[in-house]
Amino acid sequence: MRMLLAAALLFAPVAVQAQEQVIRIWGTPAMLGVAERWADAYEKQHPGTRFEFSMKGSDSAIHGLVGGVADIALIGRANDIVDDNGFSRPKEYHATRIEIATGAVAAPGKSDAITLLIHDDNPLTALTLDQLARIIDCGDEARPIATWGDLGLKGEWARQPIRIHSYDFATRTGLWLQNRVTAKDRRMCWDRIAEYDDARRLDGTIAAAADRAGEGGRGDRYALVIANAAQAWGGLKAVALSDGGAAVLPTAATVADRSYPLTRRAYAFVDRAPGKPLAPHVKAFLQFALSAEGQKLLEADNGYLPLDRPTAAAQIAILESEK
Repeated sequence: MRMLLAAALLFAPVAVQAQEQVIRIWGTPAMLGVAERWADAYEKQHPGTRFEFSMKGSDSAIHGLVGGVADIALIGRANDIVDDNGFSRPKEYHATRIEIATGAVAAPGKSDAITLLIHDDNPLTALTLDQLARIIDCGDEARPIATWGDLGLKGEWARQPIRIHSYDFATRTGLWLQNRVTAKDRRMCWDRIAEYDDARRLDGTIAAAADRAGEGGRGDRYALVIANAAQAWGGLKAVALSDGGAAVLPTAATVADRSYPLTRRAYAFVDRAPGKPLAPHVKAFLQFALSAEGQKLLEADNGYLPLDRPTAAAQIAILESEK
């Protein structure tokens, strides 16, 4: 009897514990709240999944992919040549980019839409991207816009120069603006541009570039401020902007539907070698983030906005592609 019992125990099925799936996310600290909401909701549906976060900045996120210590890089801006070369040179192929969220309207640091602002008593109501290019870039010598009169303003405004208070054009935000507005030309009108970067105050806190540009513009009646919608106070108002269509102000609606021309986006990057599938658990998590449920979680962020469904569907198609 004892031998029979021993034999039964020997051949009894052994319970195998499911292997834990770990998803490592690197990226901008501004996206930590969003990423944690996605992770919490995903873990409830997939109890065997655990997340690790290293949110030290967009600039370091791609390096996590290259070094094999990150599965997803969350970047609150468009990738540039530094990001692309940093990945493609050692890997000999490009990282796969997935648009994951629409930038904020006026939440600083959360890919907030770039906004044009003027003084409250300035009669200008709207600008086009082409006009903005001719204001900040002096390369188009045949069609310069140097004064408010060049934009059709009369009276005291006609001969007043347009003085620009902007993000530092050497920063990632400034470079994005140049790429969006002036394309490849870089002959900026430096004689009438005041640039602002983030600066540390004496008490150790940071004065954001947008706040500094807004402060500089408030003391200049003939200023054109390039900052964000949060600066529309204390004598400054936003200007409607168009890119061939109707001119619109940056609002939750116009930023979400991308009709505002200087809307920005946030991205997820993954390392998917040519001809090889993405790790199933990483793919499944990103599909969840892009789903209607995942995008709805962005509503609690008070910053990043959901993608419209066609855009989200296009990103899911990129994930499912084997190319």
